[in-house]
Amino acid sequence: MTFDNGGPLKRGGKINWREFLGSTTFIEAKNLAPLVGCERLFLKFEGGNPTGTQKDRISLAIVDAARTQGAKAVVAASCGNFGASLAWAARLVEIPAHIFIPEGYHVPKDRMKRIREAGAELHYHQGQYEDAVEYSSEFAEEQGWFDANPGTPGVKEISLDAYGEIANEIYRDIRRAPNYVFCPVGNGTTFAGIYLGFKKLLITGKIPTMPRMVATSTRRGNPIVKSFKMNSRIIKDLGRGEIKETKFNEPLTNWHAYDGQEALDAIYESKGFAEYASEAKMWEFAKRLRQEEGLYVLPASASTLAVMSDLADNKVTVKGSFAAILTGRDFE
Repeated sequence: MTFDNGGPLKRGGKINWREFLGSTTFIEAKNLAPLVGCERLFLKFEGGNPTGTQKDRISLAIVDAARTQGAKAVVAASCGNFGASLAWAARLVEIPAHIFIPEGYHVPKDRMKRIREAGAELHYHQGQYEDAVEYSSEFAEEQGWFDANPGTPGVKEISLDAYGEIANEIYRDIRRAPNYVFCPVGNGTTFAGIYLGFKKLLITGKIPTMPRMVATSTRRGNPIVKSFKMNSRIIKDLGRGEIKETKFNEPLTNWHAYDGQEALDAIYESKGFAEYASEAKMWEFAKRLRQEEGLYVLPASASTLAVMSDLADNKVTVKGSFAAILTGRDFE
């Protein structure tokens, strides 16, 4: 995707990110449906966005807010995807970006390359992702720069609204809501935003019922899934020692989910559920997506189909329509 260097982005005009992003691939996967045990399976592939993930939807909206407020720079912590996306968006509007990466994380080479090529300044911070978020937020406050981290007041609302557009796009494509929507969760922002998008469609009378929202994540540590499986209505942090990052699960694993309460509420309010996926199953369905549909997704993204496959026989009805949100593209 290219932009006119003399266009509204660099002249200081208001950004309507929906003009540049979204309308991503949405297909019915007839070959995969029998493999996961559901009647009709739809795939919403967010890898078609400029940097290959759903993060681009929020990044342009965030940098627009930063520019509107006169911010001199934007700051955020990332394990790769958000950093690459925010750096890309900041470059478009000519605002410096500072990206904080947790030391020791398996950040894909492509993500690091994109961050550097966008001209963002990289900072490495000891500890886990949550430590990098806390430190970078303090850094942003000290410098008087825009804090783009999840959970920041204002950023949360921007992000939930932007991700709600995914629900609108699904509705426009099939003129109804699926019976089930499976979505990977890390911080829970994408999941909660999609739920709110469908909720608005319900309130306006465009759909008669809400889809049941299903959160999928790694067995190695996610507070949203664990809280649900504990029958808790309140999100509970994990112990730091409970999470184990690998090159497959890092987009999903955290001990604190910044928008976890909103995601957990969405599960209960939609009468959905949450479940873990094994790394072996995630990798299996990432390969199947490549073979059957030509979609190159990150294994973490394929947690949706992994869970669907494991649970179809005993927890969900095979009749009906199922939508899997595929949130990332594999560049390797």
